[in-house]
Amino acid sequence: MRLMDHHDNSQLVKRDNSNDSSPIPTPSPPPNNLRVNSIVRLTTIFDDTRVGKVVAFDNGSNMVTLHMKGSKPGLTSIAVVNLIHCREWVVIKEPTDETLEPLYPIDINKLKKRQTENEAEKKKEASFVNLKASRIGQSLFRDIKKTMNQVIRWSNNDILINNTVRIVEPYRTENVSIDPPLQSTNAANKKISAKGDNDTKTHIIKLVEKFWSDQSKVALNTDSNLTTRTKSGNSSKTTDSTSTGSSIP
Repeated sequence: MRLMDHHDNSQLVKRDNSNDSSPIPTPSPPPNNLRVNSIVRLTTIFDDTRVGKVVAFDNGSNMVTLHMKGSKPGLTSIAVVNLIHCREWVVIKEPTDETLEPLYPIDINKLKKRQTENEAEKKKEASFVNLKASRIGQSLFRDIKKTMNQVIRWSNNDILINNTVRIVEPYRTENVSIDPPLQSTNAANKKISAKGDNDTKTHIIKLVEKFWSDQSKVALNTDSNLTTRTKSGNSSKTTDSTSTGSSIP
């Protein structure tokens, strides 16, 4: 095998695997250097072919980063390939300039907005954790949060929904109430708010009823399984005792 001259228009490195008994082709020796902005075609040992522009190459690890056309017009893809796992690589076009062009336009404002949104979401998730609340309270909170994620929060150990409907310990239906409205609210707004709060309270009471119904079913199933195991154990002991007694002459 001979590497073609570095200044040729096309470089090809390929390993002949005709005498190799392995079903996976032997990879070709990686190049000593790939120049930035050169166009290459890589074929992996699994016959996956990549064609793209070299934007980075690490000679120590033989890792090359390619800038390729995306699956749709206007889109681009980035692939990082280990040349040790390539059975063939071809330099299709040598670069005229090794100055790396920007891969993408970076929208700093969009990145900052995304960072702010992620931070707010993480803080909100952290606010959902209340280690001082009872296990039942935390379970009920998680249950209601599934459908009312945007309007539920803790108020000490109370569960507060829409800042008006409150569930206090021990978190039964009779513990659901509506906080009194602010004094500054006018009569018309109070009437509208009261109707909305009552609707929310009715909905929350249904969720609390379902929660406790599910809790009762879980407890019933647990007790039933425990009873079944106990009876099975007693039956086994009786059988062993009978067998032992029947062996006595």
